[in-house]
Amino acid sequence: MKRQIAMALAPSALLLAIHAGPALAESDEDLRNQVRELTDRLDEIEGRGHVNLPAGTTLTFGGYTKLDLIYDLDQGQGDTTFVPGLEIDADDGGGFDAHVRQTRLNFKTETQTEKGPLTTFVEIDFFGTRGNEVQTNSHQPRLRHAYGQWNGWTAGQTWTTFMPLSAYPATVDFQGPSGIPFIRQAQLRYTHEAGKGLNFSVAIENGEFSGRGVVGGATVSVGETANGAFAGSNSDFDQSPDLVIAAKWEQNGSHLRGAAVLRDLEAPSQLGNDSETGWGFNVAGGTPLWAGGQIVGSFTYGDGIGRYIIDGAGQDGFIDATGKLNTIEAFGATAQVTHTFTDKLKGGLSYGYYSAEDTFAPTDSEEHQTVHATIFYSPVDRLTLGAEVSWVERELASGASEDATRLQTSVQFSF
Repeated sequence: MKRQIAMALAPSALLLAIHAGPALAESDEDLRNQVRELTDRLDEIEGRGHVNLPAGTTLTFGGYTKLDLIYDLDQGQGDTTFVPGLEIDADDGGGFDAHVRQTRLNFKTETQTEKGPLTTFVEIDFFGTRGNEVQTNSHQPRLRHAYGQWNGWTAGQTWTTFMPLSAYPATVDFQGPSGIPFIRQAQLRYTHEAGKGLNFSVAIENGEFSGRGVVGGATVSVGETANGAFAGSNSDFDQSPDLVIAAKWEQNGSHLRGAAVLRDLEAPSQLGNDSETGWGFNVAGGTPLWAGGQIVGSFTYGDGIGRYIIDGAGQDGFIDATGKLNTIEAFGATAQVTHTFTDKLKGGLSYGYYSAEDTFAPTDSEEHQTVHATIFYSPVDRLTLGAEVSWVERELASGASEDATRLQTSVQFSF
C-alpha cells in the first residue's frame, strides 16, 4: 500500500521538478531520492500511535512537573504551609524537605455541536495519600477537576462558585495565603454572559457540614460520622445543597466580583440533630496600579462557612453537650501586589488574615496571619523558577501564639 502511495505521488513530484527546475530535482536520481524520502515519511507516520476521536472533537493534554525545595527555619509544616498545625511553644526544629506532589496532569476535549461547543476537563495531582519517602515516594493521585460545560452550564467537580479565582494570589507555596475562599466540590452551575464584561452565576453545590461536637464529655471532629476523625466523604445527615450566587464585572484590566452562599447545616442525630442556617459573602477585585504593577484583594465574612475559607476548614460550627449547634462567625482578607519587571521576571508580596469570632476552648485558633514574598523567573517558555520567603502566625483564644518562617524554591516544567 505504501509503495502504491509513493508511486502515485511520483508523477506529482516529477511535475514539481520540471516546473521548479534545478532547485527541486536536477536528475532522475534526485527524483528517486525525493520519492524515497516521501516513502520514509509515510513509514514514520503509519508507525506512530494515535487516538481515535469523534468527528469534530479535539483533545488537548496539559499539566506540569514541579519540584519544591523547602527549608523550615522554625518548626516543620509539611509539604505546604499549614498555619492551624503550628504547635504553640514548640522547640525549634524545621529542616529540609523536597517533593513533587504538586505535579499535575490534565486533558480537555472540545466538541462542536449544532448548539455551541461542548467541553470536558479532567485533572489530577499527587496530593492524595502521601507515600513513603524512605524508598519510593509513591504519592497517590488525587482528583482535582472533573466537569463538562455546554451553553453556560457546568456540571461536575471544580472550583466553588464562591471562590474569586481572578483575585487569587500567586505563590510558590501550594497552600497560599490564609483567609481566601478555596474549595473544589461537586456542583451544577449556570453562568449567564450579560455582555460588556458582566456575567452572573448561580449554583447548587455539595453541602458538607464540618466542625466539632461533644461526645461523652470529649470534643471530636464531626464530618460524615461523629465517632472519630473527620471523614466528610459521604453525607448521611446533610439535607440540602449549598446555594451560591455570584456576579463579575471586568473592563480594561480591572475586575470586581461578588458572591454569596446560603447553607442548611444539620447536626448528626448522635449529637442532637439540631440545625442552623449558614451564610456568607465575598467581595474581590483587582486593578493595575502602575506600568507593570497590579493589586488583587479579597474580603470574606459569614457565619457557618469555615470550610469555605483557607485555614478555616472544619470550623462551620460547634455542637455543645446539650446538642445545640452553634455556628462559627469568621472573616478573612487577602491582598497581593505584583510587579512585572520584564517578560521573564515577576515578583509579588501577599498578606492573608483569618479570624474566628466564636471560639469554644482556649486552644481554639482565633487568628491566622500569613506573608509571602515571591519571585518567579522564566528563562524560556514553559520553564518557571520560583523563590519565596513565607512567614505564618497562629494565635489561640488564650492569647498564646506561635510563628514560623519558611524558605522555598521551585522548578516547574509545563507542557
